Amino acid sequence: MKIQEVFDLYINSDKKKSSLKAHKGKVSKYITFIGNEDIEMAMNEGLLRKYIIEDGNLQPKGKYDALLNFYNFYYEEVLNMSKRNVPLFPIDTKEVETGKSTEKGRTTTYYVKGFDFNRLFEDKHYEHLNNHGATLAVKAAIALALSAGYDSGEMFPTNREHENAMKMEDIFMEDDYVKVRNFSSQSTVPFIIIQGKNAGHIREYYKLRESYSVKKKWQQSLFIANTWRTNELNFDSRIAQKGIYTPHDLVSYMLKYISLKEGHPTPHITDLRANMVLHSLYNTKGSALQDIIELYGFLPFVKQAFEEYCMTTARDKEPIFSVLSLDEIQPEVNDDDVNEKKKIESRINVIDSLVRDSVKVKQLKEIYNNCCQICGEQITFIDAISYSEVHHIQPFNKQHKGIDDKSNMIVLCPNHHQIFDMGIIAIDPENPQRILHVDSKNPLHEKILVASKHKLSSTHVRYHHENIYLPLRKRLTETSKQGIH
Repeated sequence: MKIQEVFDLYINSDKKKSSLKAHKGKVSKYITFIGNEDIEMAMNEGLLRKYIIEDGNLQPKGKYDALLNFYNFYYEEVLNMSKRNVPLFPIDTKEVETGKSTEKGRTTTYYVKGFDFNRLFEDKHYEHLNNHGATLAVKAAIALALSAGYDSGEMFPTNREHENAMKMEDIFMEDDYVKVRNFSSQSTVPFIIIQGKNAGHIREYYKLRESYSVKKKWQQSLFIANTWRTNELNFDSRIAQKGIYTPHDLVSYMLKYISLKEGHPTPHITDLRANMVLHSLYNTKGSALQDIIELYGFLPFVKQAFEEYCMTTARDKEPIFSVLSLDEIQPEVNDDDVNEKKKIESRINVIDSLVRDSVKVKQLKEIYNNCCQICGEQITFIDAISYSEVHHIQPFNKQHKGIDDKSNMIVLCPNHHQIFDMGIIAIDPENPQRILHVDSKNPLHEKILVASKHKLSSTHVRYHHENIYLPLRKRLTETSKQGIH
C-alpha cells in the first residue's frame, strides 16, 4: 500500500477531521519530500528523522505532531490495531525538542543522584507568577509526572487532539490516596495509586478544577486545563520571551525557572518521568525495576533511565551468574582442581541461599510500633517490650521467588500472619489499602488496613492474590457447592 493511498483515506476520514486542518499540509509535504513510497517504508525511522529534524523548512514540533497523528491513523484506522498494540512512533519527543538527532536517537538530562524532588514544589518558586490557579496546575502536572509516569502528551494534548489525554473522569479521589488511569500501552495495570505529598498536590488542584469554569471549549473535559488567563501571569523574561498560553508552556517554563533558581548545571530538565524511574532505582538499589516494568513496560524512557542507572552505579561485587548447576558443567577434574571446585560450590551455595534482611524488618516494626496493620493490636510482654511479625506478601522462598524488600512486607500479629500465609486473607490488588477475606461475610472482608505507612508493591500484592488467595477461595467455593463442611 502506497503512502498516497493512506493519505487519501486520512483526509476523507470523519474521525480525523478535527486534526485535518492542522496536519494535512505537513503530511502532504512529507509525501512530496520522500515520494510515493510504500507506507511501511514511509514510516521508516531514518526518513522520518530526516524530514522532521534535519529538514529546516518547517518547525520540527509541527512536523512531528502531524506525522504522529498520521502514523496513528494508519495503524489504528487502516490496519485496525488497538491503541495498546500500535508500535511506538520511531522519533522521541525529546529529540524533537532539541532539534538534533543523536547516536541513540534519544537525549535525556537527569537531576543529580540524591536530588530532593520536593524542591520542585516549594512555594518560593511560584510566588512570581502571582496566580493561584496556575501554581496549582503546575504542581499537579509535576506530581502526575513523578508519581504516575505521565508525559506531556497525556496531560497536554496538542492541537486540540485530546481523545487519549487525561480527563476528569480518569482520576478518583479517595480518603488516603488518589487513583489515576495508567496510560502506558505496555501495562496490564489499569490504575496507579498515588499517596503522600504528590497526592496532596493533585487533590488541591482537583478541588480548584471542579469549581473553575474553563473557557476553552476543547479543554472543558480535560483535567489539566487553563485555570488562568495569560494576561494575568507574571513571568521571567529571561526564560519566556512571549506569552504563556497553554499548560504545557507553563510547566515547561516553570521547570526551566526552578532549574535556574536551584543552580542546576543544565537549566532545562523536562523529562520528569525518566528522572522518576532513575531516582526510584537509586533509592531502592535497583529493586524497583520489577514494579516499574509492570506499570509502564520497557518503554524508551524506562530503558534510558535503567541504562543511566547502570552507568552511574558502581557494583559492590563482581557479577556472578549461577544459571547452570555444577551437574550441567562437566570439566575434567584432577587433584589440583579439587580445592577450586570446593570454592565454586561454596560460592554457589551462598548465591542460592535466601538471607533475610533483619535491618528492613526492624525498621518496619519500628515504623508501626509493633502494631498489626490489620487489627492494630500490639502484643506486649512487659512494659516497653512488644512483639510483632513481618510477613512477606509474595513468599520469600525458592518456590514463590518473592524479594526481601519493604515493598513486599507487611507488619502483622501472629494470628493474622498465619491466616495471611494460608491465603485466607489478602490485600486487594485494586486497592492496596483494602483487605480481602475468602469468606465475603467475614467482618475482615473489604476492611481498610488500620495503618499503612509504607508503599506495597502491586507486583507482590497481585502475586499473593492470584497464586495463594484465589486458589484457596476457589477450593472453598467448590467444597461449599458440594455440601461438604
